[in-house]
Amino acid sequence: MNRNELFEYIESNSTVITIFKNKVRADQKLKNKKRQPAKRWNESKIERTVDKITDDFINNVYDKLAKGVKANRHTTKQQWITFIEEHEVLDELEESVIMISLE
Repeated sequence: MNRNELFEYIESNSTVITIFKNKVRADQKLKNKKRQPAKRWNESKIERTVDKITDDFINNVYDKLAKGVKANRHTTKQQWITFIEEHEVLDELEESVIMISLE
């Protein structure tokens, strides 16, 4: 499983990414309000930043899961899914993201 496949799997089987993006977006908008009017970002800049932070989050999750799965290039997508399900990774991620504070 590569990073994009992991992203798609998480997105279709959980609300983690939606919750995370909403929290990051709210945080970025709050930071933006504190900027001088001339230095405020437009919505597209905020969304690019939200996407970048989300990509960093998924990369971090991927790296940690790869260690847990003991992944190599012969590890199948089903082995990843089995590990994720057996260890309730999506539930744990969702709980963690709900409790996260981005300040």
